[in-house]
Amino acid sequence: MSADRLRLFGTPTSPYTRKARILVRAAGLDVPLVDTRTEGGAAALARVAPLGKVPVLEAADADGAPLTLPDSGLIAAWLWTRHAPALRASGLAPTPEGWAERDLLVVVEGALDAAINRFYLLRDGLPDQGYVTRQRDRVTTALTWLEARMPALERPLTPAALSLGCALDWMAFRAVVDIARFPGLAAFRDAWTASGLGAGTEPA
Repeated sequence: MSADRLRLFGTPTSPYTRKARILVRAAGLDVPLVDTRTEGGAAALARVAPLGKVPVLEAADADGAPLTLPDSGLIAAWLWTRHAPALRASGLAPTPEGWAERDLLVVVEGALDAAINRFYLLRDGLPDQGYVTRQRDRVTTALTWLEARMPALERPLTPAALSLGCALDWMAFRAVVDIARFPGLAAFRDAWTASGLGAGTEPA
């Protein structure tokens, strides 16, 4: 499918949108980002996204029929199905067979989800108690666990390492976690930034 028939819905601040943007770029595709913070972008998202969340990729199946992928994991899987050689050439690795690496990915994205929940609940004025406080505790527990099981920032870059780079940048951007409390994660983020792997897609 040609890139001019693809559209990615999301926001420049979303870490999950960022991961999709990095993968799309690595696949060699020039796909426009529909910014869903705008009135027109939000209206377009409402027409294509059953969950109302980002990212969403508009694509087509093997027969050319319209296809909507409403999740970063689905987007990654679709890109690997269609553009594996380009992704491998860019130094990325597909979802691994090993359970340990899958554990890392689940914990990274679980920590990110908890951090996102807490950030928006506090911004909406909910008190820092009960469920909101438990989100902070989940983030701390998950980051402590990750500190002891760091994915390596080396090529090919694993899905867990890609997600961790995006997650840590978002946490720092939103000032929801003092990453310096976790020296291993802080060093990983420094290496991630220096690598340039996410250059041009930083949250803004």
